[in-house]
Amino acid sequence: MPIFEYRCLDCGKRFEKLVLKPATEKVACPKCGKRKLEQLISSFLAPVEGRHKPKPVPHPEYPDGYLGKHDDD
Repeated sequence: MPIFEYRCLDCGKRFEKLVLKPATEKVACPKCGKRKLEQLISSFLAPVEGRHKPKPVPHPEYPDGYLGKHDDD
């Protein structure tokens, strides 16, 4: 579903709107009700599996994990 970001040219309010039919749907500012809007370019981040995840750090008491070796084994 496309979510568009707008800025009202009359009052300056920035807002997002889910627009199902961009060619026909009329969008108005939720603050002042005017339709003099500027559509903004929205940025997004697509997560890539395996990237941007910190490497897990083992707990000092359980370097092999909590199911690994224990002192009482």
